[in-house]
Amino acid sequence: MGPRVSVDLSALKSYAADVYAATDAYLATLTDADLDRELDLDAVGFGTRKLDWMLNLLLLNHVGTETGEIAVLKGIQGAKGYPL
Repeated sequence: MGPRVSVDLSALKSYAADVYAATDAYLATLTDADLDRELDLDAVGFGTRKLDWMLNLLLLNHVGTETGEIAVLKGIQGAKGYPL
């Protein structure tokens, strides 16, 4: 059997709450002009995109993808993958 990891769930939940709060605080500061600002994303193959496009990609697509990956890992381990 491979190495095992011990996770302090209470500390992880506290960290997650801090990340959520910081993200909410940042998003609350954005103006329409901020969201309309263009970003140079050539280095990652997206060309020039607006900040609102990037936030949608990160918040909607990435979260959905990660949820699916977690569901697959749970299913492989015999747990219910994605509750319906």
